[in-house]
Amino acid sequence: MTLSSKHDLSKRRVLIIGTDGLRPDSVDPALMPTCAKLMERGTLFTSFHAAYPSETRVSMTTLTTGVYPGRHGVVSNLMYVQGFGEDGLLQTGNDKHLLAYSQAKSEPFILHPTLGDRLHQYGKHLAVAASSSPGASLLWNLNHPELVINPSSVYGKVELEELHRQLGHVPEEQTKIKKERALWATRSLINNHLKNDQNQVMVLWLSEPDASQHDYGIGSPEHHEALQVVDDCVKEVLQAIERESLSEAIDILWISDHGHSTIQAKGSLQGHMQSAAQELKLQTRFIVTGCYIYVAEEVEETPAEVKALIGWMQSQDWCELVFARDTKYSDLPDVLSLEMLLGSITHERAPLLVIQPKWDNEPNEYGVPGITGALTSSSKLQSSHGTVSPYDMHAFCLGVGSSFKKGHVSDITCGIVDIAPTVCQLIGLSAESGFDGRVLAEGIEPEQIDMSLTQLEVVTKEIENQQNRAGIRLIDVNGTTYIEGYKK
Repeated sequence: MTLSSKHDLSKRRVLIIGTDGLRPDSVDPALMPTCAKLMERGTLFTSFHAAYPSETRVSMTTLTTGVYPGRHGVVSNLMYVQGFGEDGLLQTGNDKHLLAYSQAKSEPFILHPTLGDRLHQYGKHLAVAASSSPGASLLWNLNHPELVINPSSVYGKVELEELHRQLGHVPEEQTKIKKERALWATRSLINNHLKNDQNQVMVLWLSEPDASQHDYGIGSPEHHEALQVVDDCVKEVLQAIERESLSEAIDILWISDHGHSTIQAKGSLQGHMQSAAQELKLQTRFIVTGCYIYVAEEVEETPAEVKALIGWMQSQDWCELVFARDTKYSDLPDVLSLEMLLGSITHERAPLLVIQPKWDNEPNEYGVPGITGALTSSSKLQSSHGTVSPYDMHAFCLGVGSSFKKGHVSDITCGIVDIAPTVCQLIGLSAESGFDGRVLAEGIEPEQIDMSLTQLEVVTKEIENQQNRAGIRLIDVNGTTYIEGYKK
């Protein structure tokens, strides 16, 4: 018997609280007492994984669709899409790019239904309040922007213009962290979304501690202050839920989208690509975004040149792993298949190659482990994410509410791809299908779940780069695969 057949869940609601870039080992009870108390009341998932690349906008799309980038099509924060704009570059943090895409390309930007799309079929809403970039916020419910509150955009909606007038502008920040934006988003959720029971699923997304970690480093005083702000925001939400007598009606999933690593700049991949082109005398024009290498629209790659480029990249002291989309390259020594990272690829947006920099377990100046030789020339960036390093790939997840086990800890591997199917299960839409992820049944109260979903089979496979003894660990749980980098 399923949860939906045992209980009438038509009025059950879920609140997803996202704290961008929160590493699980950053949760300090002294700084985050609200979080510590919630851990005692709910289920903590200690092996919660990001999608690759461990970037925010890829994560937002994976969270709302329940499928990996190989299917939903949002493969990086900055994407190269042939035929879009003058240069093919699409910035996913830019809401205007997202809203213009379907007209420019005659296809949806997100290639799989979102939670907002699924709920809309039943006359219900996915409502978002966020302090992140306007593009990241919009990805949650791209087809219904009128339900997305972000201080930086009204998404061309008259009703949002009026709502923003009522909410007022975000006050000027008084500290080094984005506290005022976080509070603005929190109070927007409380004063608008929470009171409307048509909003069956709600999202509060806070851009801290991600922003403070980028600017000041993991373990810095500013990072600790950001953790306190996050905890205070969650406390306000919990108090509002209690005031509205909604405690029994709402399940909460407090998550992060990825982790963070202290970085050592190793020069941009764009710069390295220019050096490779000169040394190898390459004729093919390549396009670089982040750790991705594409072939320009007007040409086809020359296999001999691509193979030479792969060899050049593998010889660099900062390069740890190379992934290729095409089997004629992924079959080369120490080149791995891109589908390990993105899942099954069903569109044309995937890059030709992905280059992963080296990482290690060494501590930073604050004693926090995890260093990545990031492909950046920035001297200001203190910490970042996006790689397969376990410090980037491991995220935070806590389930609290009457549907979740109390004071429970689950070490079974899971990830952000599981949030959408789990939410559908919690609100009675268990017939929804087509996910890459699975229901987090191991954290749900036994009387509220089909027990067949709790019978989990875990298979782990390690694929090693013979040259440097580093590789990718693939963990399969009932057909859902999670990845992380590892070293021997």
